Amino acid sequence: SDDVWIKMLNKELKYVHDKGFIQQHPSLQPKMRSILLDWLMEVSEVYTLHRETFYLAQDIFDRFMLTQKDIGKDQLQLIGITSLFIASKIEEIYPPKLQEFAYVTDGACNEEEILAKELVMLKALKWELCPETVISWLKLYSQVDSLKDDANFLIPQFSQETYIQITQ
Repeated sequence: SDDVWIKMLNKELKYVHDKGFIQQHPSLQPKMRSILLDWLMEVSEVYTLHRETFYLAQDIFDRFMLTQKDIGKDQLQLIGITSLFIASKIEEIYPPKLQEFAYVTDGACNEEEILAKELVMLKALKWELCPETVISWLKLYSQVDSLKDDANFLIPQFSQETYIQITQ
């Protein structure tokens, strides 16, 4: 358990997270990220994607934006949907098809643009696509918590005589 914890912490340190990336993009406002993430959550729900897929897409988006400078607001939807496209290929057993991702942008992005942006993003992220997400931390906490409950279950809460009396 300590080994798992240490590995997860080390992996977390490997992936740079900084919500202050917005300063690198003067044409963007902080609320634009929130609007984009709300839309990506809706897309995730429409295609019944796992919650882990959404969080991975959010991480991919944030880390990609840290590697770039002066991204325009006209590129946000393309970067967002490409992040979800990449994340779904990693997390989903049956990810939606490329055409479906292009379709939900209502003509703002086509399939070729998503594929081209995917390659740009993967190169910028140096193909590092498996960070620890909110869900992976929750899974660890729930496993630790369930182990704790099992250990308490095995600890006698009554004396041995009481258990004998109960069974008679």
